[in-house]
Amino acid sequence: MITRQNLKIWMISLWVLFCFNVFATAQNPDRLVYKGDTLFIFANPLEELYKNDSIRPKFFAKQAACITTACWRGYIADWKIENGQLYLTGISSCCFRDDGVRANLESLFGDKVTDGIVKADWFSGNIIAPQGKLLHYVHLGYQSIYERELEFCFKDGRLSGTKMYDNSKTRESIYSKIPGKLQEFIYSKISWDKLTDMGDEEIRVFVSFSANENGVVDSVRVLRGQNPDCNVEAIRVVRLIPEWDVFYRLGKHQRTSWMLPVIFSSSNRKKYSK
Repeated sequence: MITRQNLKIWMISLWVLFCFNVFATAQNPDRLVYKGDTLFIFANPLEELYKNDSIRPKFFAKQAACITTACWRGYIADWKIENGQLYLTGISSCCFRDDGVRANLESLFGDKVTDGIVKADWFSGNIIAPQGKLLHYVHLGYQSIYERELEFCFKDGRLSGTKMYDNSKTRESIYSKIPGKLQEFIYSKISWDKLTDMGDEEIRVFVSFSANENGVVDSVRVLRGQNPDCNVEAIRVVRLIPEWDVFYRLGKHQRTSWMLPVIFSSSNRKKYSK
């Protein structure tokens, strides 16, 4: 079932896959030390502290700092969980981390600093730490999918529980990874001999489709079409795609909707008709 929360519209246009949000970039994550291991996390707990403030303090005073497309927040924070409590242990510049450009926690937090760290009692929510192999890269925020996800649950900075999720059923289809193969498959499956020759007229049918947890395309609908016969044929051939991407997040299948233009033209008819 497609819900508003897990519906993501992607478009296959000119046989190149891209997300509608073309300005988004995968982000450099904060780091969390937990039971002796340093984990990358898909969360930024420090943002919760300043979410209601119109102006965030300058973390690095007069020191050099910067913002990059891979680090829009301008910093990377370090955290640790000790005795069930989340602590902020440092804030570094995105661009100058190796040069030691770090925030002065005392100037930012005053007497809340104890032994050089800050109790993160402002944070309530969940933190995801990706684990294992990267299964699907997404050039957007923290959307990439890994084999497992370790979830930390916090209330006022106190760890209330953890849970491990298995995303290992995630897999990518060769038809999404190599758009040329999808193009070849779609147009070679069209029954050109059963369609009226439109001459030089080009008919574009935009269809939305999605696949189930087995990678079977089981939902196809026309978003915009000009010709009833072409609409029906577009739906038929898209349903024939042998297998499609399967995504899991937090251990659950995420049905994703894709949009595909099917172009009925004289050039495609000439190239692919049997």
